[in-house]
Amino acid sequence: MSNIVVFGLGEGKYGIPIEQVREIMPCTEVTPVPGAPTFFEGFLNVRGELISLINLRRFIGMEKMENREDTRIIVLSSMENKVQGILVDEVTSIAEISLDELQPLEENIVDKGFAKELLKGVIETSQGLVVILDVDSIMSEDKTEAQEVTSGV
Repeated sequence: MSNIVVFGLGEGKYGIPIEQVREIMPCTEVTPVPGAPTFFEGFLNVRGELISLINLRRFIGMEKMENREDTRIIVLSSMENKVQGILVDEVTSIAEISLDELQPLEENIVDKGFAKELLKGVIETSQGLVVILDVDSIMSEDKTEAQEVTSGV
């Protein structure tokens, strides 16, 4: 059994393996970078560490969310010890899943804006279907640049 952090992005529910989540925090002051892609919010200072922040909504081509009351920053840590923050609409729960039940995404299903290589699969939870994201792929620089091109940013 494994635990995932489940979060909302628009109408969708997504999950990230909990072992790759360093912390979850409310939206805080972010220092923007002029000329950066629209999905790049900027940098935030987390206890003296400078962390880049990606707006996951903008990353997949969704409109920017105006009401940030429930918005959360999930600070991720990749297998290569890279650290990055992602801005999500809300964090809804921690779910226990069996990775054996993870279903691959069908070829004809492309989840709203995410490139297929950024997704591990889909699983049924008590909250309904949750798409599991591949944190290492999302945090890889070449994927971020490719997403910028595919999302038209």
